[in-house]
Amino acid sequence: MLGKFLGGDRQTLLDYALSEERNFRAATVSLGTTRTVVEGVRRAKILDTLGEFEAPFRERLRMNLDGVASGLGYVGFTAASIEAQITASNDGDYFRLHQDSGPDSTREITFVYFLHGEPHAFSGGELRVRSATVAPLGDTIVFFPSGEVHEVLPVCVPGRSFRDSRFTVNGWIHRKR
Repeated sequence: MLGKFLGGDRQTLLDYALSEERNFRAATVSLGTTRTVVEGVRRAKILDTLGEFEAPFRERLRMNLDGVASGLGYVGFTAASIEAQITASNDGDYFRLHQDSGPDSTREITFVYFLHGEPHAFSGGELRVRSATVAPLGDTIVFFPSGEVHEVLPVCVPGRSFRDSRFTVNGWIHRKR
């Protein structure tokens, strides 16, 4: 876990996410080779681009990758690519227990960056990985192996305003095949 990951750039990225509200779509899950909306498993909205922040965000990840990979026990890890999306979780949203990779996947390291500001207007939305529960703390990023079972606990947003959602940039660092 790294605090102050984006520093002053966090608010600019959050403002971008808020300005793109109309482009968020229902989050999907993988079912074999297809992606589909399954509300019993996941409920949230996603934006598949970070816009002009895509390259700087990936660069910040790469700057920290050696230490992160080493801390997770990956010796000599080289990233092939990085996927990222912005997720907005509003009232009642969640993501049940799941893994981000399988036998045929090249996803190796999962990250969750808590984009929202502090104090936040929602409650809940903790990330649970193994037996650890991570409270959503703005400008903090968490890394874990993509094969680890994890979940996002239900979020409560009393006013249901998009602006008050639990915002994250979540994604995956792929290994070379």
